[in-house]
Amino acid sequence: MNQLNIKVLGLGEGGALAVNKMLAANIGAGKNVEFICVGTDENIMLTSATRRNLFLNRDSATLYQNFSEALSGAHIVFIVGGLGSTAARSAVPIITACAKTLGAATVAFVCRPSVLENLLRKMNADFTLKNLRGKVDTLFELPAEKFFLFRMNQPQVSLAELFDVADEVFFHGVKIFLDMLTDDADLMLCRWGNAAFGYGEGKTAPEAIKSAAKFPMLDAADITAADGIFVSLSSAKTLPLHSVESANNFIRWQMKPDAEFFSRESIDAAKVDKIFAAIICTRKEV
Repeated sequence: MNQLNIKVLGLGEGGALAVNKMLAANIGAGKNVEFICVGTDENIMLTSATRRNLFLNRDSATLYQNFSEALSGAHIVFIVGGLGSTAARSAVPIITACAKTLGAATVAFVCRPSVLENLLRKMNADFTLKNLRGKVDTLFELPAEKFFLFRMNQPQVSLAELFDVADEVFFHGVKIFLDMLTDDADLMLCRWGNAAFGYGEGKTAPEAIKSAAKFPMLDAADITAADGIFVSLSSAKTLPLHSVESANNFIRWQMKPDAEFFSRESIDAAKVDKIFAAIICTRKEV
């Protein structure tokens, strides 16, 4: 079994902020993970915490060479960021082409623009989505309007606050994957087509999984219509078997009879009082 070589690319300002949060939290510690910021704004890029930045103000031939070198040796490439940015529009076709040449699996966590954003960003998003669908192995397409649900108790929500929520969701999405990936045998977990995910915490495994199932980005139909579901449980100590089975059955009872089900537990010393649960629901077509 070989250790996976993983690249996480943050696109534009939002992607850079999400990647900075991942680095600050030491996400991917002990694994062969490189975080890279991609963008056009040198002020943002130069303040990023990544060791490598890819600037997009280059000619096409130079861009392909720079991205090919940055992604060299990758088994998995994560694409993170908003779809409305110029950085996403410019970089995504290059990233997907380079990843395909390398034979790397690609997982995209991207956010569609909200109704508060301008027409140019919406046009960028439409173009970028066309270059993601069918060209990445797993696509998490998050509608910005659902981020409002994270701030339901606030009378007014600013665009900046929505971006903060998006960064946090991207952070957890990538962390969930990095936690479950150990070696090249796990590459199958990155080839799931259209996907949705949720996460939550609880004092018991069933409480945690029910919390994850209510996550704003996860609809009930995502579970009932899924072709495959992956459940991850993390806690400070080994969980009782009956508790794990109860949590897993909560999901199994909602699934299609022919859907695949995967479950994994892990020990996380930081989860002292709570159990963390994550659910990934996948559809075969991207």
